[in-house]
Order: sequence, then structure tokens, then C-alpha cells
Amino acid sequence: MINSSLSLLAATVFAAIASGAAVQRAPDLTPQQVRNASVCLPSVGDPPDQLVLFKDGKYDSPSIPFAEMRAMASGELDGQAAVVAEIVWNTGGSGNWEIVALFREEQGAVLNAGVYWPAADLPDGGTMVGRIEIRDNAIRLYGEDPLHRRTIATPLVVRPSVFTRCQFASNR
Repeated sequence: MINSSLSLLAATVFAAIASGAAVQRAPDLTPQQVRNASVCLPSVGDPPDQLVLFKDGKYDSPSIPFAEMRAMASGELDGQAAVVAEIVWNTGGSGNWEIVALFREEQGAVLNAGVYWPAADLPDGGTMVGRIEIRDNAIRLYGEDPLHRRTIATPLVVRPSVFTRCQFASNR
């Protein structure tokens, strides 16, 4: 009887500790939060990168008439909540630029932790990222070839270490 009472008490204490830990866990970062966050758009020349505030996944200005978040995924990378988003933008010329941006949560705010240019690294002739997955502490970028109406089944697998910080005038 004493052993079963001690076992019950230990189980109750363990459950209380476990539930307390679960309550203290930080909320996961969501794609919706990222769609309304500041994003670093890398410079295509030598000037510093530009930090712009997206609203509902879009941004526009006289110097950037079109910027949009498209493919997104959320999950855990290196033990922390993360969201990865493909972003395409245009500076008014004939070409579009594409990056993949990594977002983290820091002190309750969404932080653009780095950017990655997948470009020619996409397998099998992929020219843009069409789908993203976060799995097994890796980011899987599935390419598409819109010109030839092809979706690529083989992903480019990258780790968070490939993302580079924004190059602002203060940290160049």
C-alpha cells in the first residue's frame, strides 16, 4: 500500500512538472507571423541590403514595385522553431530575383535570421522554388521549371548554416 501510494505521488509530481514545462514552452513561430515581418532583400549590386516590412506576404515601393512571399514551411531547425519562405521580387527591370529566407523568433519578435540564393543549385533544371519542407533538421527546396511546366521531384537539401546575414552598412 505504501509503495503504491509513493508511486502514485511520484506520478502526480512528474505529471505536474511535465505539464508546467509544457505551459512554459514558447509558442511556435507561424507562417502568418512571418507574412507580416521585416525581410532583408539582398542587394543585386554593391549597395547595402534593404530591410522592408511585408504586409500579408507582400511589399511594394517605387524602387521595388513587386515583392511576394510564396512557398513557405514551418518546423524545427537546430532545436528552435523556424519558418522558411521563398521570396520573389522585381526592381523594375525585366528580371525577377528569388531568395529563400529563414525566420526565427527572438524575444517575442519575428527575426529574418538569414537569406539563401538557391539559383543554379536546384536539381534537374529547376529555376525557382515551388515547395518547401522542413524535416529532419534540414530544409528541402523543391524546384519548378515554369517555362517547361515541370515540377521537380528531387529536392535540394540545405541546412540552416547556408543562410547568410543581411549586409547592412553597419555590418559590412
